[in-house]
Amino acid sequence: MQSKIDTTFQTMQRDLFESGIVAAIGPNAFAVWQSIKAHADFNTGEAWPGMRRIGEMTGLSLGAVHKAVEVLQASHLLRIVTKGNRSRGSTYLARERMDVRMGDRVLCTIVIDYVPATLRKTIEGIAAAIQGERTRPEAFADCEIIPGDGFVWDAARGVLRASIKASEVPDGDMMSFPQIPNGGQGILLT
Repeated sequence: MQSKIDTTFQTMQRDLFESGIVAAIGPNAFAVWQSIKAHADFNTGEAWPGMRRIGEMTGLSLGAVHKAVEVLQASHLLRIVTKGNRSRGSTYLARERMDVRMGDRVLCTIVIDYVPATLRKTIEGIAAAIQGERTRPEAFADCEIIPGDGFVWDAARGVLRASIKASEVPDGDMMSFPQIPNGGQGILLT
């Protein structure tokens, strides 16, 4: 008799449930996302399961897997890495996303690639930088910053810009991004 026990595990942020992202993408896309994460290379994050394999793991049809991959891409939870040799199918990079909030308002969403070897350190660095605990310009180097409703990203200055009424700003609850690359210093409310 031969058996195998796999003791590896994945991480998942509670924010995906609390922010409603899981409900928005649906259980099929969530299962496909987890399946892709289960195939991720520890050091690079790259995963190359075929859609049939994903379907076998999740119990979904090929069409449902394809639709789930589209939903994940649109939700910034997956990106397809195009390599020079397209003969072997798609290579995926699962992504993690975190909402930065001021009260109930989403200022922006920070998206990073799921690379198991560096994920915890990357998330801790981003959290510390956002909370102003440490100044680490590299914390945001490999992030995609998606502005929330009413905000725009000013790449030239490295700041989020928005026009917000004073009544919409929660009392004493200001969030900033210390030392964002390109010399930016935070959020500019105009």
